[in-house]
Amino acid sequence: MTLTLRVVVTTLFALFFWSWSSAVAAAHTTLVSSDPANDAQVSTPLSAVVLTFSEDINPAFATVVVHSADGHDWVTAPARVDGPRLTAEVGPAPLPNGKYTVGYRVVSADGHPVSGSYTFTVAGTPDQPSTPAVTSSAAAPSTTAAPAASTESSGPDTRTSILTAAAAGLAVGGVIAFWQSRKRRRNNAGGGPDSAGS
Repeated sequence: MTLTLRVVVTTLFALFFWSWSSAVAAAHTTLVSSDPANDAQVSTPLSAVVLTFSEDINPAFATVVVHSADGHDWVTAPARVDGPRLTAEVGPAPLPNGKYTVGYRVVSADGHPVSGSYTFTVAGTPDQPSTPAVTSSAAAPSTTAAPAASTESSGPDTRTSILTAAAAGLAVGGVIAFWQSRKRRRNNAGGGPDSAGS
């Protein structure tokens, strides 16, 4: 196999591997819809938050919190999972007016963890005390901060950047090797007559 052919094959292989890795990363579970939606204004009593993902999620590893501005978690029961849909009951209804943060962390059927958060606002409903007097176990999740935006999602981006840089490096290295080889052959060809004359 000539040097030029090796360079071409190596470059094509690197590009193929990068494309395949990007496709795998894109196939991971994502949040496709929510009720209430991101940045929604809610004016009717809210009894549950519903999240729908792009594929089924594992019921054993599904967590949702709904925090008001004072940090209280208004989720009243463990989240229910039905295929790709996750439902978290909130209350007591109606929720006090104000801004709420929904934080979630789930694991897809293929074992990939997904986490994130978004906000919505309750407006136009009768106000309730900012923190209800609840002594049941439902108050326990109040110590759990809303999860930050998914750190796992940065994994595919980092891997893609590394693969892209590797592919570019292979391509540049191959081109340099090709030109160095060509230069050596040219120098050898130019030195032929001198050596013959001596």
